[in-house]
Amino acid sequence: MIATASKNDSSDNDDRSSCTILIVDDAETDRLTYRRYLEASPTLGCSTIEFALGADALNWCTKNAPDLILLDYLLPDIDGLAFLQDLTAQMGTLPPVVMLTGQGSEAVAVEAMKRGARGYLVKGQLTAQRLIDSVTSALTEQRLQAQIARQERRQQLVASIMLQIGHSIELSAILQAGVDGARALLDCDRMMVYKLHPDLSGTIVAESVLPQWSPALGRTIEENCFQGDRSAAMANYLNGHQLIVANIHTAELTPCYVEMLEQFQVEALLVVPILCRDVSPANAPRVWGLAIAHNCKKPRVWHPDELDLLAEISIQMAIAIQQAELIVDLRQTLAQQRAVEQQLRDRVIEIEQTNLRLSVATNLLEKRNQELDEFACIASHDLQAPLRGIGNLADWLSKDLDGQLPAENQQQIDLIQSRVLQMSALINGLLQYARVGREQVDAMTVNVSTIVAEVIETIDPPSEFHVKFADNLPTLHTQVLLLKQVFANLIGNAIKYHDRPNGNVDILATERDYFWQFTVVDDGPGIAPEHHKKIFGIFQTLMGRDNHQGSGVGLSIVQKIVESQGGVVWVDSDLGRGSAFSFTWPKVI
Repeated sequence: MIATASKNDSSDNDDRSSCTILIVDDAETDRLTYRRYLEASPTLGCSTIEFALGADALNWCTKNAPDLILLDYLLPDIDGLAFLQDLTAQMGTLPPVVMLTGQGSEAVAVEAMKRGARGYLVKGQLTAQRLIDSVTSALTEQRLQAQIARQERRQQLVASIMLQIGHSIELSAILQAGVDGARALLDCDRMMVYKLHPDLSGTIVAESVLPQWSPALGRTIEENCFQGDRSAAMANYLNGHQLIVANIHTAELTPCYVEMLEQFQVEALLVVPILCRDVSPANAPRVWGLAIAHNCKKPRVWHPDELDLLAEISIQMAIAIQQAELIVDLRQTLAQQRAVEQQLRDRVIEIEQTNLRLSVATNLLEKRNQELDEFACIASHDLQAPLRGIGNLADWLSKDLDGQLPAENQQQIDLIQSRVLQMSALINGLLQYARVGREQVDAMTVNVSTIVAEVIETIDPPSEFHVKFADNLPTLHTQVLLLKQVFANLIGNAIKYHDRPNGNVDILATERDYFWQFTVVDDGPGIAPEHHKKIFGIFQTLMGRDNHQGSGVGLSIVQKIVESQGGVVWVDSDLGRGSAFSFTWPKVI
């Protein structure tokens, strides 16, 4: 068993963004990649738990509930689909699951979605942004659904309270409906309504309490902490004061108040005033009573939304007690809640539709890649084979009839051989162009001077050519093969298309904000400005048609590679003053 845990500490993390992600993958390098990608996100703020075996992960889930699972489809002891089935049987409701697999399979993806997976990613196509987007989307969808469920439950209970209040004539029934609903919503030990008398003594007129705690319904408190010189405390409630106490023994409460609370076995409480007006809304409000929530088992940290909920219920009580016209305001509040709920539902539907579109686009891309592979096969075999036959036939004719053919016929055979070589170069160039960006190239850390030196050694320029590179070439973590291919094309072109048997080629580097700019400078014939865009087109060359030094694909490949890395390539040149080909390359891949 391999189990590790890590935490991405971010100053921006809060309770809504922090989460626990369970990574189940037997490949340590893959787990490290996922963790590094997740830690690179400035918004997720997730801790990770890792297991190499499915059985260990399932065992961990018997006592823990992750917020999201990154699941490898092919584990040593169980496949991903069976893992989902076992986890569903174990937990009942699955957390969001993103399935990862080494090779894309539509059948596996569909089956994974059927069994509860929220996302499906192919490891070979995985990037940090794709992983973060998929995780963020799954977590957002899960949180929205949980929020909708909480709002539905809250709305149902509030609606139930309102229904009972609306259908009740007796004040006791109205208040009882209020305390029963409030205690259920707050999940507290006791909920009561404390009615104040003119002398500021009070009576508990409604109560909902769990069986293990002493009931207090009907109890009148003749002496409390609101009378005499302590009556200012009640004035605070009149001004809208709400009391939140997480622990009565550590809060700054008067000894009198603590002693009174201890009579009710209270450890923590919420207090919200029930404010009413006499006869006319123009009159000043009065504190009719207090809506009080008790936690008796232990101290409790109350959340702001719980205080808001209790305040809402106290308003409902106040409405039922006196102000019938405030029912309109209540309906408006419920309408707003329904609107928010509908917005959340619409957002969930929008996310699901977006996921569907992404899935369709991914499938279409996979189909296009497959078609391109088939084309590469056809081009490599069905086109090259007859081309080789033509070339061989022309070569045999030239050898067999050496010295017997008229000069014109010999020129025609030479032209056939030249065209065969040119066509072969075009087909090979087309294949290279089609493969750019589609083959997985691993990133590694290397100094660019090493890449350039290897390219120069491979090209082996004539001794009359001087190829030099700057001392400040950087060290990058990048896809080395792609960068080497770019340098090979540009340096090779500088030598191949030079108009003299000797020349100079310089490789320069300039650091920018988020990338490096590399430039290959030569002192060759130069390129007229009107051809600067043309030369980057596929099969475009400034040489004659019979010149088979190049296929006209090299600069197209350079442009495609550079743009796949988010960079740009351009040329600065004019006839008679050489050429400078520049491109940008990201500092970090």
